Amino acid sequence: MLAAALLSELCSPSDEFWLVSGWVSDVAVIDNATRQFEAVLGADPRSNMTLSEVLAELARRGVQVHVAVRKVAHNDAFVDRLKRTSATDALHVYSSADLHEKLIVGGDWFLTGSMNFTWNGTQVNEESMELQLDQAEAARHRLELRTRWIGGQE
Repeated sequence: MLAAALLSELCSPSDEFWLVSGWVSDVAVIDNATRQFEAVLGADPRSNMTLSEVLAELARRGVQVHVAVRKVAHNDAFVDRLKRTSATDALHVYSSADLHEKLIVGGDWFLTGSMNFTWNGTQVNEESMELQLDQAEAARHRLELRTRWIGGQE
């Protein structure tokens, strides 16, 4: 479900994309071993794309990518790699010592539930995630996130 949501965003990028997670790692999120996503990923697609690579690609495609994470050492490697790979002013990173929420918001969809975007969250733990295809609700989530993290500016 996560791969499908991210691929849909790569196919038709929204103006604004949010990833909010208490814990995040640079996990592989798109398996392109059989090269079935060449049309979406470009002429020289990788066999796997990590979360930071997908977010960096969205930023390169003009999407304003917002990432909010818990302020803990575990998340530093992901944030550092994301900043290095995106190298654009379209990336915005926020942190909070108390963040526990798990949410991804695209243009007309959002994904929410109990799963952190880590190896354990995506591969080991019994987690619950719900994908909602609802443009109005996605817009509401973006507005709430903008207000919370950047004071409603932008």
